Amino acid sequence: AVLAVLTEAVDRARAGGGPSLVEAHTYRMQAHTNADDDTRYREREEVQAWLARDPLLRLRAHLTATGALDAAAEERFASGAEEIAAAMRAALNTDADLDPEDLFRFVTATRSPQLGEQW
Repeated sequence: AVLAVLTEAVDRARAGGGPSLVEAHTYRMQAHTNADDDTRYREREEVQAWLARDPLLRLRAHLTATGALDAAAEERFASGAEEIAAAMRAALNTDADLDPEDLFRFVTATRSPQLGEQW
């Protein structure tokens, strides 16, 4: 269903029909954060019922059953994903060299008198 909706949206955009808003509903399997106790607002049975519908687990089972995915390939994918995640964590934990002028530089093409006064 997602592929069909996104294909239609992309085709429409490429044909000059402009952007589309795609709303996709999903279920959050895990707590919001490791500090969140989601048992305060949902039952374990609810989560377990949704776990059986998890599209990632279902796709993995399908690909494994059809022979398109084996343990070695899955390990390569997991290892590659972890490398990307580690690089992202490292980048996010690096302080950026910020230029305070950027607060004003990207607001308008020419600075208004009010914005100049603020600067």
